[in-house]
Amino acid sequence: MEKLKINAYYLAVLVCLVILVIAGSYFVYNTYRPSENLHQDQQQDLTLQPTPVTPAPAQPASPAVPITGSTQDPVSRCNPQDAEPRVPVPVDTSVPIQDPMPGIRYSLNESESGRTIVLEKGEIVEINLRWAPGVAWSWNIPVSGCGLELVNDGYYDTGTDFWNTSGHYRARYRAVSPGRSFIDGTFGASPSGIANGAPEFNLTVIVK
Repeated sequence: MEKLKINAYYLAVLVCLVILVIAGSYFVYNTYRPSENLHQDQQQDLTLQPTPVTPAPAQPASPAVPITGSTQDPVSRCNPQDAEPRVPVPVDTSVPIQDPMPGIRYSLNESESGRTIVLEKGEIVEINLRWAPGVAWSWNIPVSGCGLELVNDGYYDTGTDFWNTSGHYRARYRAVSPGRSFIDGTFGASPSGIANGAPEFNLTVIVK
């Protein structure tokens, strides 16, 4: 009888241990399982709901700026009527035509006819052409476009050869506004007659 009581005691202890193990496992499972599921749900939300990308506002295109020294035409503010070919009037005769003048970027002669040059505002191009003091011919040089003004012009004689090479015609043009201008000169009898084979001088000027 005593032995039966001892076996029943051990059996009860064993049953209690089994119950404790089962209860502990259930407690652990309920404690950690929900956080794991929550973590999985968050990962799914991140996968299914990507962060929206807000496009950057469109920037207005910048106007093209001509490269310094290039022959690309800048924007001209020229009145079409003012752009017609005309013989300009000098704006500054304070410097004698045979004397040097500051601000000259180019000094050209007849052999450079047909060139295209680029000037910045305020720069001056000077042209030097032949003239024969002993004849009644003169240079007629109209200018088209609004980019240039005639600073001064005139004839002078070095006194070395009255009939051929001693005379010179010089004109100085200053860049005043963006655009393309064309200088088209001919040498002929006054007022409008042009001798056969008479010299000519042409120049395209782009003002930046």
